[in-house]
Amino acid sequence: MEDYPVIIDESAREDIGSVVDWLAEVAPHKIGEWLDNLEETLSSLSRMPERCPLAPENGKWGEECVRQLLFDRYPSKYRVLFTVQKDAVHVVQIRHGARPWMHESSDD
Repeated sequence: MEDYPVIIDESAREDIGSVVDWLAEVAPHKIGEWLDNLEETLSSLSRMPERCPLAPENGKWGEECVRQLLFDRYPSKYRVLFTVQKDAVHVVQIRHGARPWMHESSDD
């Protein structure tokens, strides 16, 4: 079984930054724990990323399949949205579970 490199796209990096900024205001002592758990979750995508279901956003943009992995740790559920290409997994967004799906949101 081949491992895929996991590439975090700029939009996902911005999402991570927004969560860290929010945590800095409400629970600064949880930032390290949240980042460690997120890193573990993202690393799991290097093996068998196709195990994750297609995201509701799949089919809304281009030909690539958009998949999701739920990240279910503090402070609440997040959806890691990613694509699997021949040579890598590309994490495109990390969205709070309460946010509308990408194709339903007016701010995306």
